[in-house]
Amino acid sequence: MRSASLALIAVALTVACTSDREPATGPGFYAEVALEAGPSPGDTLARFGDGHRSVIRWWYAPDPARWRWEVETVGTVIDDGVLLTVADGDDSWEYDERTNVYQRGVFADFPEGVALSPVFSAPVGPTHAASVEALIAQWREREDDPEVTIAGAATLLGRRTQIVEQRAPGGVTRAFVDPERMFIMRFAVEAPDGGQSYRAEVTALDYGIEIDARRFTFMPPPGAREADAEAAGSCSGASGPLGGAAFPAEPGFLVPAYVPPGYSIFGAGQASGAGGCGPVAVWALLEAADAILLRQRLRPGGMPRLDSSWQPVFTGLDEAYRHSANHVLSLLWRDGDVVALLQTDASSIEELVRIAESASLVPTRSR
Repeated sequence: MRSASLALIAVALTVACTSDREPATGPGFYAEVALEAGPSPGDTLARFGDGHRSVIRWWYAPDPARWRWEVETVGTVIDDGVLLTVADGDDSWEYDERTNVYQRGVFADFPEGVALSPVFSAPVGPTHAASVEALIAQWREREDDPEVTIAGAATLLGRRTQIVEQRAPGGVTRAFVDPERMFIMRFAVEAPDGGQSYRAEVTALDYGIEIDARRFTFMPPPGAREADAEAAGSCSGASGPLGGAAFPAEPGFLVPAYVPPGYSIFGAGQASGAGGCGPVAVWALLEAADAILLRQRLRPGGMPRLDSSWQPVFTGLDEAYRHSANHVLSLLWRDGDVVALLQTDASSIEELVRIAESASLVPTRSR
């Protein structure tokens, strides 16, 4: 089973440089970025979703370098929400609205001229090259004899961009670069043979503006708690094939007592968030493609926002909704601070409800 770590947003370092290669401070800006990632290659559970989509709101100011990222995940239902990162020039903080948990971040005391992109896999924003030619030279240094060329031009948000294209065995990468600002407006990767493709594009940009300093001040929202230092960043990823009939117990989360006939636990893993993890497990019908996917998240704020396609289900559960689309049946329910999602393309709503009603919370470990 693939790793169940579902966090796709990470950080890449980009340093703006002048022609004499001394660090240069770029101007302040506000940008909105749309990020889309397709399913991982060989992902047998891709049918339960349509990839990953995020909307990123990004404020940046120089002298000293400060930034604010609001990374909003959309379209996954259980993971939908905003992950906030704020860096004030001395320290940084991360807050997950889904869990209402915050923690001290890893960014502090960056030198002048440093800008950070919130998207590791598709680094839009300021580059670390003084010109398009310098960017091409840097790309050529990264791999053994890659094919890097200027493949054309395009206009994005009224700005002329040059398309820098790299062709390699792993796929085709294209960066749409504003040559005047040396700002990447779109970054896309097309992978061959069913590999993972992704794309990030700046959909709004106010460039060369003053940003209100209050944007870079973090105040914990009411009721938010600070993550334990030991727990922060402790997600261990997938545990791999389990092959048993018992669901792995995760303290603080639900464990069902009922497993449908013919199904066994195939694998389990974790999904990360600020200060915590949520378990992921898969029931697979042996020697067949049928599967039931169970995911859980701590969401003390309650259910995610649901549209009208989610219909209430009247059961013994606290709060439950069903959804059907593209041959996938989903059951979403809440038990205390835990929100859980069951999905199947072969079972019935009655079976999903029976699984959910059999679940109970595993006591948390005493300290």
